[in-house]
Amino acid sequence: MEDNHDSVLLRDALDRTADGLPPLPDLVPLAVREGRRRRARSRLAVGAAAFAVVTAGAVGLTLLPGSGPGVPAPAASAVDGEGLSAAERERRAQFQQRMAALLDERLPANVTTVRPVEGQVSEYAIEADGEVFRMVVSVRKAADMALRHCEEAPEGSSPCERDELRLGQVSEWSDRVTVGYQYRRSQVRLIVYGGKAEAPVNAKGLFAVTKDPRFLELVREADADPMEPKEPPLTAVTVSPGEVPDFLSGEGQRAR
Repeated sequence: MEDNHDSVLLRDALDRTADGLPPLPDLVPLAVREGRRRRARSRLAVGAAAFAVVTAGAVGLTLLPGSGPGVPAPAASAVDGEGLSAAERERRAQFQQRMAALLDERLPANVTTVRPVEGQVSEYAIEADGEVFRMVVSVRKAADMALRHCEEAPEGSSPCERDELRLGQVSEWSDRVTVGYQYRRSQVRLIVYGGKAEAPVNAKGLFAVTKDPRFLELVREADADPMEPKEPPLTAVTVSPGEVPDFLSGEGQRAR
């Protein structure tokens, strides 16, 4: 009973002390509102980060350390490692396709497939008798020494101004067959390599290609807007007895 009496007295004292104080605020609504604000701020931050990632992906930007609004992003290169634009690569690829179609039509029947070599405008892979051989159809500006006769010709009669193919080197070796021409100031060469076997096409088979009017059209196009580097100057070569110089490779070739 004494303990109960003391508890009643303590509660009365506390009540009298609290009578002069303002009522305590209801903390539950405040906590709820604060929680909602924090969730809203978190969602806003996540949404802003996601928007930044999507936007960067959409415009193709890579965010790098030190980059910012005042630092422009580097532009994508318009040329490849060889200095060729996309338009020039496409032009060369189309040229190869047209040349390959002509070769496929005009080469002998034993040649069953002609494929352009990607990135090598003068190179083609031909299949004959179940084997694959290398073929080159090259149109490139001639070396200055090879054009001396053009400069020495009387005005108006230079062969280098004629719109025609002038026959040049023709050879059939054990491992390659070559037919060459001059067109204006360009050297034109068709070469079929046999590798370890005999070349699958002879000179007559190459003449079947070059006499087609479409071949001259392609040569004319390549001469007007070259796709190969200029021919290097001729250099002296050492030739062993029984050999003749092969100026295409700079080495001697033994005749059949």
